[in-house]
Amino acid sequence: MKHINFILLAITCTLVLGACTSKKEQPVEVSSAVFYNHDSLSYYAALAYKDEDPRGLFITGAAAYLKWQGDLPDSLGLTTVPLDEADIMLLHAAELGSQDAKNLIHCLHKNGCWHHSLPE
Repeated sequence: MKHINFILLAITCTLVLGACTSKKEQPVEVSSAVFYNHDSLSYYAALAYKDEDPRGLFITGAAAYLKWQGDLPDSLGLTTVPLDEADIMLLHAAELGSQDAKNLIHCLHKNGCWHHSLPE
């Protein structure tokens, strides 16, 4: 279970510094508060489902992994997608060019939590 804690660290790093790995993209900052607010999660889920927005797909997928590892307590009543759907969202976000999604997928893979092909 210790390797799961690395996922939270990776998401935090990805949210703040993830896009810095590519010179073509500007750094993307996402407040951790986004993940702890029902309205924010609903907003990004709507972007993901309705507009196939890469950021919405990334945040919705990442939230599912945060909940899975216990970093989104049930007491908050936050709804996330199942992990298989989160995987699809993260892959689609990566296909659409989200460096954040790519970074998270690679982190999940390194920690044995990703069981799909890796995006290029």
